[in-house]
Amino acid sequence: MAPSTLDLAAGAAPLPIVLAGLIAVAIFLVDAFTPYQIAVAVLYVLVVQLVAASGSYRATAAASIICVALTLVAYMLVHDLEQMWGAIGRCMVSLLALAAATALSLRHLRTADRLHEQIQLLNLSHDAIVICDLKGAITFWNDGAEALYGWRAPLALGKSFHALTDTRFPPGREPGIERLLAEGMWEGEVQRRHRDGRALIVASRIALWRDGRGRPIAIMATNNDITERRRTEIELARSEAFLADAQRLSRTGSVLRYADSTEMEWSVESYRILGYGTDETPSFERVLERTHPEDLELVKGMDAAIRHGEPFIDGKHRLVMADGEIKHVRFVARLNARHGKRSEYVGALMDITSAVAAQEALQRSMAELAHVSRLTTVGGLATTIAHEVTQPLAAIVTCGDSVARWLDRPDPNVAEARQSVEQMIRDARRASDIVKHIRSMAQRREPQWACVRINALVRDALSLLGRECASRQVQVETQLDAAELPVHGDPVQLQQVLVNLLVNAVQAMAEVVARPRVLRVSTALTEGQRARIVVTDTGHGFADGDVERIFRAFYTTKENGVGMGLSICRSIVEAHGGQIWATSAKPGARFHVELPLMREGES
Repeated sequence: MAPSTLDLAAGAAPLPIVLAGLIAVAIFLVDAFTPYQIAVAVLYVLVVQLVAASGSYRATAAASIICVALTLVAYMLVHDLEQMWGAIGRCMVSLLALAAATALSLRHLRTADRLHEQIQLLNLSHDAIVICDLKGAITFWNDGAEALYGWRAPLALGKSFHALTDTRFPPGREPGIERLLAEGMWEGEVQRRHRDGRALIVASRIALWRDGRGRPIAIMATNNDITERRRTEIELARSEAFLADAQRLSRTGSVLRYADSTEMEWSVESYRILGYGTDETPSFERVLERTHPEDLELVKGMDAAIRHGEPFIDGKHRLVMADGEIKHVRFVARLNARHGKRSEYVGALMDITSAVAAQEALQRSMAELAHVSRLTTVGGLATTIAHEVTQPLAAIVTCGDSVARWLDRPDPNVAEARQSVEQMIRDARRASDIVKHIRSMAQRREPQWACVRINALVRDALSLLGRECASRQVQVETQLDAAELPVHGDPVQLQQVLVNLLVNAVQAMAEVVARPRVLRVSTALTEGQRARIVVTDTGHGFADGDVERIFRAFYTTKENGVGMGLSICRSIVEAHGGQIWATSAKPGARFHVELPLMREGES
C-alpha cells in the first residue's frame, strides 16, 4: 500500500505499549504512595491514548481495564474512611476520564479502520487517484499514481501535483480553483510527464471535495492513462487515410456484403467507382442500376452464388455511368467468419477500365508483332514454299499433257483421261491449300477463335515444312494421340506457334553431323485434361541457364535472330490459357506446349 498522510498502522506496535506500561506504573506509584490530594489517576488517559495509537482494539480495551484496576487499587491502599467522600469524588473523576478517553480512542480506531478500508479500495483501482489541498500540494498518492507517473508516494507527498507531472491542460480549459468552485468538477484530456521523461496523455477528472458543512477542503483527481489508446487512434486514423489514398490510387474499393440480404457497405472509393454519392444507401439494387444490360445475368449469377454461400466470388463485368461512360470492374470476395447468425462477404471492387484498355492495346500490338513474325517466317520459308507450290503445278501441267495425248488418239482413252483430270484436281487443291495457309499466316486480321484440332494442326504444319525437312535431311517422327484433342483458340496464331517451334528445331540441327537429325512431334492428353504438344530435336540444345531466358524478348542464340519468336509464342500460348516451357533432351532440346481442352459451350 502506498503511504500517505491518511495511512494508519494496521497492527499493534510494541514500543508504544511498553512506554504506556512504564507510564502506568509511574502513575500508580505516584497515586498510591505520595500524599498528593489530586486526581493523579486522570493521567491514565495518556496510557490509553498511547495504547490506542498502536491501532489495536484489544490492547486499548485491556489498557483501559488495567488503568481502572490500578486506580481502584491505589484508592484502596491510600485512602481511609475519613477521606472517603473526597477520594471517591477524585476517583470517580479519574474513572470518568478513563471511560471518555477509552470511548474516544475506540471511536477513533473505528474511524481509522473505515478510512483504511477506503484507502485500500482506492489502491485497488488501476486509475491514478491523487488528493491535493486547496493550494495544489499532494496529500494522497495511491498505487495507481505510483505506477502511472513513476513517483513513490513519500517523494510525491507535499509536492505540487501539476509541477511534479509537468501538467499541460488544453488551452483555455485550466481547472482553476475558481472554476472548480463554480462548476464543482472538470473533465478532459491532459498531457503529463512520467518521472523518466515520457510524455503521457491522461483522461482526467478533477472534483472539489467538501466537508459535511459544504466547505471545500481538498481537490481529488482521477487519471486514466490513454496514451496507447490515443496513439492507436492516431495510427488507425493514419492507416485509414493511407488505405483511402491507396484505394484511390489503385482504384480499388472495399465492399461488405451480407449473404442473407441485399444490404452492403462500401468504402469511399467504391462509391466513386459506382458513381454514387456517399449519402446514398449501399445495396445490391444500386449495383444492378449501374450494371451494363448485357452483363446483368452475370452479376445476378454472382448474387446467387453469394446467397448459396460459395466460399469465393470472382467476376468481371461492365458498368454504365449516369453520363454514359462504360467502366470495366472486377469484384472478388471471400466468405468471412460468421458473426452471430449472419454470413458476410468481404471483398474488393476494382476499376480495371484502364487495364482492359491497356490489354486491348497490348493485344493489338502483339497481333501486329505476330503478323510481322509470321511474315518473317514465311519469308524464311520462301524457297520451300515455292517448291511446295511448284510441285503440284508441275504435276498439273504433266497431267494436262497426258489428257491431251489420251484424247488425241484415234481411239480416245476416256478412262485414262478422267484419271489424269482427277489427279489434276487433287494437285490443284493441294496447291490451293498451301497458298491458303501461307495467305492466312501473312494476313493482318483480328484473332478469330474457333475449334482447333491439335492433331490436324500438327499435320498441316508438318506438311508445310515437309520440303524444308527433306532438304535439310531431317527425319520426322510423329506420335499423335488417338483423339483429335480439340482446343478453343485462333487457328492462325496456334499454327504460328507450332511452325515457329518446328522451324527452330530444324534450324537447330543444321550443323549436326555426328548423329541423325531427328524431329519428333507428339501429342497427348494430360491428367489435367489439357492437350500437350511436344517438339523434340537432336540439335545442340541450350545451356541450363537459358531455359527461361530463351522466352524473353530480344534474347536469341542465333547469329541473325532478333529474339522475338519464342517470346511471341509464349504470349500467344498464355493468351489461350496455356503454358509453354523448354527442357533439355540431351542431345537437343524439347519444347512443351499445353492448352486447355475446349469446354462445352465454347465456339
